[in-house]
Amino acid sequence: MPLVSVATITWHSCHRPGAGCRPGGRRTVAVAVALAALALTGAHAAAAAESWSISSGDVEVRCRLTVGGSFDVVTSALSGTLERATPDGADYSGELRVDLATLDSGIGLRNSHLRDNYLEVERGPEFRHAVLSDIVLDDPLPASAGRHETAFSGTLSLHGVERAVEGEAELRRRDGRMQVEATFSISLEAFDIPPPRYLGVGVRDTVEITVTFDAARADAPSGATP
Repeated sequence: MPLVSVATITWHSCHRPGAGCRPGGRRTVAVAVALAALALTGAHAAAAAESWSISSGDVEVRCRLTVGGSFDVVTSALSGTLERATPDGADYSGELRVDLATLDSGIGLRNSHLRDNYLEVERGPEFRHAVLSDIVLDDPLPASAGRHETAFSGTLSLHGVERAVEGEAELRRRDGRMQVEATFSISLEAFDIPPPRYLGVGVRDTVEITVTFDAARADAPSGATP
């Protein structure tokens, strides 16, 4: 029942013939109802929000060679927080951030070429980090789901360029935590990254990216089970 209606009923009930009402009683009831409504509204908003903070993660970039074969570039420098506004929502605010200066291909000289000549990480923060934001799940995560597969979309900022990306994700709730594995592909040319070459061997334009991470509820009270 709307707050105004409740207050109005309280007022009239105190003015019915023979009704007992102490001075100031109707005002006290109306104020109490208003405070209760505000408290319930705040509690509902708190329950609706769902925020996850990454505690650990890995990024793997599969680079396929023009002559056949491939190599992987990896890092564990993944951080970020994602928040879903409603329990059944599909849109997530926040971001996933990767420190590209930590990428490791297993060969020191190749690492240097990758960071300095192609990713140009020293040019500034927008080159040093890759950021995935505006994440939307095609199939929203049910509140009770243990394992959930869905396509997703988002915005990737890389090498000073922003592009929309799409991929597939698998989410698992386990022991009050969330485990996620997401895969998507990008074109290096779309992000103004020149085709990498190492010892005369080139890398194909399309690279495949796998992001895995473990996240804990960032909005859960201390000692509470998410």
